[in-house]
Amino acid sequence: MNASNTTAAEDSQPGFSLRKVGLVLKDPVRWRILRELAKGEPLPVIELARRVRRTQDCVSKNMLMLKEAGLAVQGYGRLYRLSPACQPAPGSMDVDLGVCVLKLGALP
Repeated sequence: MNASNTTAAEDSQPGFSLRKVGLVLKDPVRWRILRELAKGEPLPVIELARRVRRTQDCVSKNMLMLKEAGLAVQGYGRLYRLSPACQPAPGSMDVDLGVCVLKLGALP
Protein backbone atom coordinates (compact mmCIF):
# COMPACT_ATOMS: atom_id res chain seq x y z
CA MET A 1 0.00 0.00 0.00
CA ASN A 2 1.48 3.36 -0.92
CA ALA A 3 1.41 6.54 1.21
CA SER A 4 -1.56 8.06 -0.62
CA ASN A 5 -3.69 4.96 0.04
CA THR A 6 -2.74 5.01 3.73
CA THR A 7 -3.80 8.65 4.05
CA ALA A 8 -7.12 8.02 2.32
CA ALA A 9 -7.82 5.01 4.54
CA GLU A 10 -6.99 7.04 7.68
CA ASP A 11 -9.38 9.82 6.75
CA SER A 12 -12.24 7.45 5.92
CA GLN A 13 -12.21 5.80 9.36
CA PRO A 14 -14.65 7.10 11.97
CA GLY A 15 -13.15 9.20 14.73
CA PHE A 16 -10.19 11.49 14.49
CA SER A 17 -7.84 11.93 11.56
CA LEU A 18 -4.22 11.36 12.54
CA ARG A 19 -3.22 14.12 10.13
CA LYS A 20 -5.58 16.68 11.71
CA VAL A 21 -4.65 15.66 15.24
CA GLY A 22 -0.96 15.90 14.40
CA LEU A 23 -1.33 19.38 12.95
CA VAL A 24 -3.33 20.61 15.91
CA LEU A 25 -1.04 19.12 18.53
CA LYS A 26 2.20 20.52 17.18
CA ASP A 27 1.69 23.70 19.26
CA PRO A 28 2.46 23.55 23.02
CA VAL A 29 -0.24 26.16 23.75
CA ARG A 30 -2.91 23.79 22.45
CA TRP A 31 -1.49 21.01 24.64
CA ARG A 32 -1.85 23.28 27.69
CA ILE A 33 -5.39 24.23 26.68
CA LEU A 34 -6.33 20.56 26.28
CA ARG A 35 -4.83 19.79 29.67
CA GLU A 36 -7.00 22.45 31.30
CA LEU A 37 -10.11 21.19 29.52
CA ALA A 38 -9.31 17.57 30.45
CA LYS A 39 -9.81 18.51 34.09
CA GLY A 40 -13.53 18.51 33.27
CA GLU A 41 -14.51 22.11 34.03
CA PRO A 42 -16.12 24.06 31.14
CA LEU A 43 -14.15 27.30 30.78
CA PRO A 44 -14.49 30.64 28.99
CA VAL A 45 -11.65 31.94 26.83
CA ILE A 46 -10.68 34.55 29.43
CA GLU A 47 -10.09 31.87 32.08
CA LEU A 48 -8.28 29.56 29.66
CA ALA A 49 -6.05 32.48 28.68
CA ARG A 50 -5.23 33.15 32.33
CA ARG A 51 -4.46 29.51 33.04
CA VAL A 52 -2.21 28.98 30.00
CA ARG A 53 -0.65 32.45 30.30
CA ARG A 54 -1.56 33.65 26.83
CA THR A 55 -3.73 36.45 25.45
CA GLN A 56 -7.43 35.95 24.86
CA ASP A 57 -6.84 36.44 21.13
CA CYS A 58 -4.19 33.70 21.10
CA VAL A 59 -6.45 31.29 22.99
CA SER A 60 -9.45 32.10 20.77
CA LYS A 61 -7.43 31.28 17.64
CA ASN A 62 -6.21 28.03 19.18
CA MET A 63 -9.72 27.10 20.30
CA LEU A 64 -10.92 27.49 16.71
CA MET A 65 -8.32 24.94 15.59
CA LEU A 66 -9.25 22.56 18.42
CA LYS A 67 -12.94 22.86 17.49
CA GLU A 68 -12.26 22.28 13.79
CA ALA A 69 -10.30 19.14 14.66
CA GLY A 70 -13.22 17.90 16.78
CA LEU A 71 -11.27 17.98 20.05
CA ALA A 72 -13.25 20.77 21.73
CA VAL A 73 -16.77 22.15 21.66
CA GLN A 74 -18.28 25.46 22.69
CA GLY A 75 -21.47 25.33 24.68
CA TYR A 76 -23.90 27.56 26.48
CA GLY A 77 -22.37 30.76 27.80
CA ARG A 78 -19.43 30.41 25.40
CA LEU A 79 -17.86 27.84 27.69
CA TYR A 80 -15.41 25.43 26.12
CA ARG A 81 -14.96 21.79 27.03
CA LEU A 82 -13.48 18.70 25.46
CA SER A 83 -15.66 17.13 22.83
CA PRO A 84 -17.74 14.20 24.13
CA ALA A 85 -15.72 11.88 21.87
CA CYS A 86 -12.51 12.58 23.76
CA GLN A 87 -13.50 12.81 27.41
CA PRO A 88 -10.97 11.18 29.73
CA ALA A 89 -12.13 8.41 32.04
CA PRO A 90 -13.02 9.60 35.56
CA GLY A 91 -9.85 10.23 37.54
CA SER A 92 -7.68 10.14 34.41
CA MET A 93 -6.04 12.79 32.27
CA ASP A 94 -5.53 10.39 29.33
CA VAL A 95 -7.56 11.24 26.23
CA ASP A 96 -8.00 8.32 23.81
CA LEU A 97 -8.47 9.61 20.27
CA GLY A 98 -8.36 6.21 18.64
CA VAL A 99 -5.39 7.21 16.50
CA CYS A 100 -3.36 8.08 19.62
CA VAL A 101 -3.67 8.54 23.38
CA LEU A 102 -2.85 11.95 24.84
CA LYS A 103 -1.27 11.68 28.28
CA LEU A 104 -2.20 15.18 29.44
CA GLY A 105 -1.42 14.51 33.10
CA ALA A 106 2.25 13.98 32.23
CA LEU A 107 2.78 17.54 31.03
CA PRO A 108 5.06 19.75 33.16
